[in-house]
Amino acid sequence: MKNIYALLFMALLVNSTVNAQQDEKTDSIKHYQLEDIEIKSPKYNRNIFNIPAAATMVPERLIENNGVEDLTGVSAIVPNFFMPDYGSKLTSPVYIRGVGNRINTPSVGLYVDGIPYFEKAAFNFDFFDIQQIEVLRGPQGTLYGRNAMGGLINIISRQPGDERFTEITTDYGNYNQLNAQVSHNQPISKSFAVLGNLGLRHNDGFFTNQYNNKKADELDSYSGRLKLLFTPGDRFKATGNVQYEDSRQSGYPYAIYNDETNEISDVNYNRESGYDRKLLSSGLNLAYAADNFQIRAVSSFQSVNDEQGIDQDFTTTDLYFVTQDQDIDMFSQEINIQSYENETYEWLFGAFAFHQGLDKEVHLEMGEDQLANMPFTEYSYTKYYDNSNSGLAFFHQSTLKFGEFSLTAGIRADYEKATLDYVYDRSLNGNLKNEEAFESDMDFFEILPKLAVKYSISEYLVPYATIAKGYNSGGFNSTFEREEDRSFDPERSWNYEAGIKTKWLKQRIYANLALFFIDWDNQQIYQTVPSGTGSMLTNAGKSESKGVEFEIKALPAKNLETWLAFGYNDAKFVEYEKNENEIYNGNYLPYVPRFSFNMGGNYTIAVNSGWLEQIRLHLTYNGFGKHYWKETNIAYQDYYGLLNSRISFDTKNIQLSFWGKNILDAEYNSFYFQAVGNSYAQSGKPATMGVNLKVNF
Repeated sequence: MKNIYALLFMALLVNSTVNAQQDEKTDSIKHYQLEDIEIKSPKYNRNIFNIPAAATMVPERLIENNGVEDLTGVSAIVPNFFMPDYGSKLTSPVYIRGVGNRINTPSVGLYVDGIPYFEKAAFNFDFFDIQQIEVLRGPQGTLYGRNAMGGLINIISRQPGDERFTEITTDYGNYNQLNAQVSHNQPISKSFAVLGNLGLRHNDGFFTNQYNNKKADELDSYSGRLKLLFTPGDRFKATGNVQYEDSRQSGYPYAIYNDETNEISDVNYNRESGYDRKLLSSGLNLAYAADNFQIRAVSSFQSVNDEQGIDQDFTTTDLYFVTQDQDIDMFSQEINIQSYENETYEWLFGAFAFHQGLDKEVHLEMGEDQLANMPFTEYSYTKYYDNSNSGLAFFHQSTLKFGEFSLTAGIRADYEKATLDYVYDRSLNGNLKNEEAFESDMDFFEILPKLAVKYSISEYLVPYATIAKGYNSGGFNSTFEREEDRSFDPERSWNYEAGIKTKWLKQRIYANLALFFIDWDNQQIYQTVPSGTGSMLTNAGKSESKGVEFEIKALPAKNLETWLAFGYNDAKFVEYEKNENEIYNGNYLPYVPRFSFNMGGNYTIAVNSGWLEQIRLHLTYNGFGKHYWKETNIAYQDYYGLLNSRISFDTKNIQLSFWGKNILDAEYNSFYFQAVGNSYAQSGKPATMGVNLKVNF
């Protein structure tokens, strides 16, 4: 049945393409153009042809058509971007061109409506009312700091406006998937408007725990956003926003994995697990437009409060159960002054400061089966972490223009201080003992330069080249068992990139090509602690990543949009000798697909008869190349592809859509890790189908 469904949609797309080509032949005087791509990331805010870097902008219609519900869905659209499905919102590793971290500080920057997200536990939040998503690949540290070593993600939600509207969206699919949202914009006066959003998301779970015959990954999430816009005059603008999400997940669909055969068992463990998170993000953006420059001030506060309970061994044997409570608060303040675009010289100066505090408590309890082999009847320990990171940075960027040639140079001075207060208490047969306590601090200072050249052969034919330094600060591991594992060092990289962006055939085809080479030292590598009951970061010696990215979008006929995005990434350890018995020189980096691609099309059939205005067809295929799960390069995920579709029927105020994801039910694993001497994996989500109803009034 699923194959018939897929073939039906492919036939519809092929038929639409033929009809569109026939329509074009009979109406050759009409010209259909691709819209301009505007990158609105803070400190850029210009046409993509004026940015000397590889960038992808995902508009609202593609977010909707691809059913992108959170950041993991971007992996299917952007080349050399990979975010594996971890199984909960706790840890959200993001990789761009092979650069990324499984735990601790992210190596990829994330901004949502101008607010920086520094904490990995905040990356995976529910999307609603998103206007566009931008991904800038390659180091963006000169303008955005150490969190942007691999690149930058900028997410922009709908802004308040001067027209009143209400939009209600309800989505329902198999596995009892429910996603409902309501948005309302209300102008209060000519200078003041308010936009409010409410959303809920639920699914019963996709995988069953064989031990108790319950779903292992049920999800309930409730979210809301309030945005205020105040424009008292032509020169001043103030935007405030508050976003809150309360999500509750029932555990993790992890199962024993055989590294030699690359086969996964059924989910089957005895202790129910879960992850609950409360996420609050707020920000105030102030902008003043003078005659020759603009001043911006961005203040933000983010709070993450979460609780995790996890069966550490994920088997029917009662070995270990771990609970973890975290309270994270982050404040940031940025002020920058920037000139407007002009024909000779552009400049930007700025300062950025932040403070992030983490209070974390980890409690491990030994299970009955493990205690049966021990000379004691009760064993547990609790570790307390009071960790803080504070930073201050000053940055500048100048662009000189000589006719069609431009030279951009930037520099950032970045200082950071990290502290850790640590207490380790152990209970043996009910006797509590303090095993260890200490206070420690570390300082980091880095200069991040950037140099880029661009030559506009024409308005829509622009080659460029960029050299930029990437940096991710060191810090303290939140789990460690040996003195040498207490902290990890900074990682540094140099990114060399050359590319070209172009439009041709009367702006009906857009394409960009980028070649890159990344050379970095002390790469921060995820490792399991010696006991297997936790994870930490260590440093590899030297790594390299090189590859190519190609994107093309075309309007071959009226109402038909097609695209292809392809990324190839060859990322390896150059020097990584963990010890004399574990030497990984020449091995591929974990969690980096060798290639990925996305191809598809949208076709609109104009009906304009009675109540129905148009029918929109969407079909896309995403392919992910072989990638290894760990540095040994033994366990891996081979190539897999996902076919997705959507058909929408539109009237003036109502849209009814039918969608399918992974409609061929491809089998693959989305995540892998090791613990307590075993390997575990999570299967990718099966075929899902559903219906969506959107009403505007």
